[in-house]
Amino acid sequence: MLTLKGITKKMGARTIIDQVSLAVEEGQTLCIVGPSGAGKTTLLRVIAGLTPFDQGTIELDGQRFVPVRDNLKRGLIGVVFQDFRLFPHLTTLENVALAPRLVLNQTGAAADQQAQKLLQQLDLSQQAAQYPFQLSGGQKQRVGIARALALRPRILCYDEPTSALDPNLRDSVRDLILQLKASGMTQIVVTHDLAFARQIADQTYQLAPYQV
Repeated sequence: MLTLKGITKKMGARTIIDQVSLAVEEGQTLCIVGPSGAGKTTLLRVIAGLTPFDQGTIELDGQRFVPVRDNLKRGLIGVVFQDFRLFPHLTTLENVALAPRLVLNQTGAAADQQAQKLLQQLDLSQQAAQYPFQLSGGQKQRVGIARALALRPRILCYDEPTSALDPNLRDSVRDLILQLKASGMTQIVVTHDLAFARQIADQTYQLAPYQV
């Protein structure tokens, strides 16, 4: 279980998120919803260790967890970014295999083998040798998910996974999230799409903009 207690994040004199407390059980999907500017992406970045927070505590399985320190060392929380952030000079296979080689110290052969398996699972085998500019938005989304899964995280986070997708691709992302849930993956999804959240979430956390 991942638990946040009284998490507050400020940027200068401005409070971005204020006293956020929530918990997500192992194997469940939590959707964080709210209007633009409510701090949803900032909260996700805090959880993943990409942004430090100013107050509060985070626990994983009842133990103190400091994401900016602990997640960078252990890779327990993966992130699928809204803008995909694929390396343009690397192929699909290379994008997925790179992090396990650098972070998990896998050999090139082992990382490639794992990447090929993930690409097959996500119906991307035919795109293995293609570069990001040759991929559709839905394919880039799945490559981003494969790259995050390659580090074998316990929790997978998504930042607005359907924002740039048409309805058919939106449904494919929904199905993939439900597939990962069925396999036992704990997931946290930031979305402004309430209908999408209702389709995938075990629980929903409503984040409101901070009021001065």
